[in-house]
Amino acid sequence: MTGGETQGAVLVSFLLIVVAALFACLLLGPQREEAEHFYVGRRRNKPLRNALALAGDYISSATVVGTTGTVALMGFDGLFVAGSTVAALVVLSLLAGPLRARGRFTIADVFADRAPGTAVRIAAAVVTLLVCLLYFVVQLSAVALVTAQLLGLETVGAQRAIAVMIGVLIACATAVGGMRGATALQAAKTVIVLVALLLVVGVLLTRFGWNPAALLDAAQTNNGTGPAYFRPGLLQRSNPSASWTFDFVGLQLSIVLGAAVMPHVVMRLHATPDAAAARRSVRGALVIVSAVTVCAVVLGLGTAATVGGAKLAEVSPGGTGALMLTTGTLVGGPGSTAGTVLFILVAIAVFATSLAVIAGLTLTASAAVGHDLYRKALRRTESSDKGVEISTARWGAVAVSAAGITLAYAALDWNIQMFSWVALAVAASSLLPALVYTLFWRRFTERGLLWTLVGGAACVVVLQTFTPMVTSLPSSFLPHADIAWLPFQSVALISIPTGFALGWLGSVTDRRTGRDLAPRADARRGSSRPDLTARRRDDAGDSRT
Repeated sequence: MTGGETQGAVLVSFLLIVVAALFACLLLGPQREEAEHFYVGRRRNKPLRNALALAGDYISSATVVGTTGTVALMGFDGLFVAGSTVAALVVLSLLAGPLRARGRFTIADVFADRAPGTAVRIAAAVVTLLVCLLYFVVQLSAVALVTAQLLGLETVGAQRAIAVMIGVLIACATAVGGMRGATALQAAKTVIVLVALLLVVGVLLTRFGWNPAALLDAAQTNNGTGPAYFRPGLLQRSNPSASWTFDFVGLQLSIVLGAAVMPHVVMRLHATPDAAAARRSVRGALVIVSAVTVCAVVLGLGTAATVGGAKLAEVSPGGTGALMLTTGTLVGGPGSTAGTVLFILVAIAVFATSLAVIAGLTLTASAAVGHDLYRKALRRTESSDKGVEISTARWGAVAVSAAGITLAYAALDWNIQMFSWVALAVAASSLLPALVYTLFWRRFTERGLLWTLVGGAACVVVLQTFTPMVTSLPSSFLPHADIAWLPFQSVALISIPTGFALGWLGSVTDRRTGRDLAPRADARRGSSRPDLTARRRDDAGDSRT
């Protein structure tokens, strides 16, 4: 896909992006060593800026690269996969107001009024760290692989070196920049991705005379499957197991429900001034993500029409190279000046996509360490520790990044898809039921909350261990072991109902009725009024000059 001169230009562009990101984080870092500044940037994000950043949280490498390849190879079935991210934002739009009204910094803060005990705080922090770490590994591995391919470095050693360098840079940027730095990275990344995709779509449609019918006819002719390309069934044909329907429905549910309550997304809502601004941010993000998804679908059709399904499957069996192959094909290859510029812009967009998502995950994990585990669980204090909490959070970011880099270093030889499925399934089976019950069920108790958080996450981890994703297949995590007695790739259809059932069972068997622990009526309605008295005292301690 790239020649020597283009690879050099791509390398220089990547270095400039990294330098610009670090400089922006230094410039926009928190003005004071206080939680309000570091975690949420003093809640001064305007709806448009926060919408761009929230869209950046959702636009991962799977959205930009994976959707294009899936549509190119699977046609009609790829549209269902493409719509999952948009559907997740629709779910989030229903929760945005109440979440912002109830929360302060982290997901554990949303549960604080319902269950002020330490056990729930620790359980929520552990689940947050688990989800963030697994998703961190997926994003870091993906950006390392793509970057190595664009630079012509195909060896595993080179890919691992790139993963380590990128992980270290992101850890430093997050520890210095806090929420303001992460917001700047996310917003800039969203603009770059949207501009790059719109330019490539414009070039693609120009080739077909801006005639969508001509594009569809060419996609059906050149995709390699003929009329079946626009009929359901190609995705099942690629995985003809008896459990395909179960896996497909479960995976889509975990994407839609899990992505809606990912910890870094919930923390992004807390950076807005009030609940109304949070709802406007989600609506703006929904428009932006929908535009990016439509561009990815059009480019997937363009890949089938210009590159061809057979060539794509030969060069990139999983379809991850579809976007770059199509870009090079449309502009005459990287030998031309226009081709080089557009190719580099798309490469930067792909690189920045995972880079910004990793920054958001690292910041969320650092908040779980500094705020939930240190300040609320260990110190059990409502007042600020004069920068000690922020120092702990920064060291937490370093520790989580080190663990993620170590796993990503080894995961380049593994099937990293499993990490993504487990992260989404844990969020959908543990965090989603806990949040829904906390916000909308008055009789939900502390026992039910604890059972949901621990039981939902444990159900996913235990059941996933006995699936072909972990053992029994050449592509499994442990290919030589054979304990896959569950014939499913995803366990979401089992774990999500289990999470809701555990929350209900724990609450109805609790002797406490839940009235004393019920949320305030204004919080359930999504009011933008400031939080409870204890939280006001906490805010005063953090904002004291």
